[in-house]
Amino acid sequence: MGSSSATPVSGVPIPSRTTTGERPRLTLADSGSQERRRLERGLAGRYRIVRQLGRGGMSAVYLAWEQGLGRHVAIKVLLPAFARQIEDRERFRREARTAADLVHPGIVPVYGGGDADGLPYFVMRHVAGGSLAGLLEREPRLDAARASALLADLAEALDCAHQKGVIHRDVKPENILLDEDAGRPILSDFGVAIVRSSDHSRSEVSRAHGTPDYMSPEQVLGEQAVDGRSDLYALGVLGFRMLAGRLPFRGDSDQAIAAQHVGAPAPPLASVAAGLPPHLAAAVDRCLEKDPGRRFPDGRALAAALRQTGSRRFGAGWMRSITALLM
Repeated sequence: MGSSSATPVSGVPIPSRTTTGERPRLTLADSGSQERRRLERGLAGRYRIVRQLGRGGMSAVYLAWEQGLGRHVAIKVLLPAFARQIEDRERFRREARTAADLVHPGIVPVYGGGDADGLPYFVMRHVAGGSLAGLLEREPRLDAARASALLADLAEALDCAHQKGVIHRDVKPENILLDEDAGRPILSDFGVAIVRSSDHSRSEVSRAHGTPDYMSPEQVLGEQAVDGRSDLYALGVLGFRMLAGRLPFRGDSDQAIAAQHVGAPAPPLASVAAGLPPHLAAAVDRCLEKDPGRRFPDGRALAAALRQTGSRRFGAGWMRSITALLM
């Protein structure tokens, strides 16, 4: 989703944070919102809009009932102010095409899309378990087995994307859904992803898009050679957050945090989270190396290292915990 830019760090604009609430309650203002009315008109007879699930700078996501197949789906729609801009419409459609091209159990599938009363939209699987951000609000620190399983599954999902040349660039708890049925995390929101083509003339230009808390040093600096190892850095930040109960870098502004990603070493995970399996702490620390060459070469290698310390999936105890928290 789009975000505004703030004061530069090292001459590069750093995006301000975006806020996407965890399943906000529907308000009267929302129920009468322009995009909802237009979406309902454009999708009448095919989908029934139920409620809003989330909202970002450029788009909104709605829960809907697909009448023909009798199932709930999630519909992401470009907001009217951006739907008038050709560049924004194309960026939104590119996000849909990028996600639709990725087939992996850890990546949210795209079912289709189009225009509804002039608003571009695409339809995704509805993942009923909420987001990792919501879970971490309720349970700020996860045990080693849970965190290791989550990270390993996400590393494999990212590896699938990277093999297709897709760099996500916004790996964070808000963009990770929890699948209650399969007991695994699902990566979503490819709104700021870039596609690296073997034909360099067609590869997309990297810019400093993303969320400052989770941005790699090379992403902060807007380097052209950003690759999948940048996403692994973000996964390391996420692992640190889940296991230590806090982020590796904290500051009074996005710019201060971004500057630390570039120039300050992350504290060793074991120094702030005692009792972790050594392999798990070492894997997270390696992801947080400033030099991409010192990180894991790919998501598959990271997953293999994590599997030494974590179970293959969340396990029955993990799912009981999620169910209890959601009740």
